[in-house]
Amino acid sequence: MTSSQKVINILKSHNLMSISTVDEKGRPKVRSVDYAMGEDESVLYFITHKATNKVKEIRANHHVYISVDHDCDSMEELAQLKYIKAAGKAYIAETPEENQKAFGHILAKIPYLKELPGDPSDFVGVRVELDQVYLTDNTVQFGYSEEITLK
Repeated sequence: MTSSQKVINILKSHNLMSISTVDEKGRPKVRSVDYAMGEDESVLYFITHKATNKVKEIRANHHVYISVDHDCDSMEELAQLKYIKAAGKAYIAETPEENQKAFGHILAKIPYLKELPGDPSDFVGVRVELDQVYLTDNTVQFGYSEEITLK
């Protein structure tokens, strides 16, 4: 399996990513969001309430950093762990078409998010375009990491 295929497998098999933005004081802020892969492995989508700080922070500074991984319960599991870290740019959906595209990807992968509380118009889609991706693959060697070139 190629490293790019490993990245795709990780993105398809996980639902939660940590995303870091920068606040108005220049400090990083990390939170977890449900996500879905977009047109290819270089594009991820998530939805969030319009009034969140992350929306304000992304509008002020498009640069984000993400990680997709999971915890392990044993050294055996840790020895099999593969995860990604990536830098990219995030964009808030500005048109109904962009918003529908983000919601379509998310709801196809995570249908229960249709049940989010509140009015659907209170939520907005976010597109994350990854431009620097690192794969960590403990099956190669513990802590082995490589930069992956995406499409």
